[in-house]
Amino acid sequence: MSYALVKIEPPTHPMLDLFDGAMNRTGNGDELDVSFLSKSFCMTGLPLRRQFERDKNTRKTAEPLREMTSFSRKDERFALSIASLPVELPARDGRMSSFQIGLPYGARARCLIIWMTTMARLTNSRWLELGKVESWLEEAGMSTHVEAAAGAKEQLLRLTYTVFSIALTEKQHRHTYFHRNQLISSSIFPEEDLEHYVNGELTKVRFPLGIELSDEAFKTFTSSNVVPVSTEQLRKISNNPMSIDIYCYLNHRLPLITPGKTETLEWRMLAKQFGNSESSARFRQVFQTSIAKALDVYSGANVEITDSGLVLRYSDPAELRKSFVAVSKPKALTGSARVRNRIAPPPTVVDLKPAAKQMTTEI
Repeated sequence: MSYALVKIEPPTHPMLDLFDGAMNRTGNGDELDVSFLSKSFCMTGLPLRRQFERDKNTRKTAEPLREMTSFSRKDERFALSIASLPVELPARDGRMSSFQIGLPYGARARCLIIWMTTMARLTNSRWLELGKVESWLEEAGMSTHVEAAAGAKEQLLRLTYTVFSIALTEKQHRHTYFHRNQLISSSIFPEEDLEHYVNGELTKVRFPLGIELSDEAFKTFTSSNVVPVSTEQLRKISNNPMSIDIYCYLNHRLPLITPGKTETLEWRMLAKQFGNSESSARFRQVFQTSIAKALDVYSGANVEITDSGLVLRYSDPAELRKSFVAVSKPKALTGSARVRNRIAPPPTVVDLKPAAKQMTTEI
């Protein structure tokens, strides 16, 4: 690794230092209800809702409706860009199937990323098996009605076919760090499920039998580049994407503030990092209630909502850690989701080289 990248690589988060190797017990034997999220996803959020192309002149949603295939957020130091990939399926009955799934968005996509990060750390495996979607939603504190289940399956598909690009400017040494990654490298879908998705039949689509994290995602999720969050608190806001974003950001930021100092996160900056391209005044009007909900569940957060923005003060990690003691038994987001009968990982987990060599020879 170059000198520049070593210098801007962030240190271990203070909250992470408080957890032992197993990360599931306190010193007095109490269970910890803890999930994890990478710092990059704490610093800014996915789209809050489905994104449609806008008319260049009026800036209103264009007609006919067309989903956007790329999206970005940025401020003076950090930028996140996401792009959906086109998908080609094997021909059936002489017909080619190709489609564009679209960008991940909303609360379910955020909770799925937290689940993937947490499971990677707890299992130390790139290969993750999923249980029934209804069980996952219930244990994550979400509604389990038919539309919600279909939405969760759709968001996992969208995450599977999305590329994330991150740029971070390190002012002290005048360097910009750029990284591009795909969270999921492979997965196993029940037969015809992708065709059901293409045809808009979401209720017929099932959760994939399992997913394999990309090597880069796995390394990030199992490194010190993550932030612990209380699963119990997260469940209380798991249906509100803005509350999740603010909650995770504060978990990341508050312990890093110098004791005795304050930081003001202006409404203008909040709108850039977490909004939908609205003005700062409009952002405050629409999302102040969601921000207040995040503060309500985040016990120990030393934050004040003002006319200027959010005034942040140092919050002691040792005090914040008390909120991680489990009130109820940890479930989905902490890694104990129910799973189907175990199935073999996809071929890429073992080795695709022999198969690829044979295919090349046959061609």
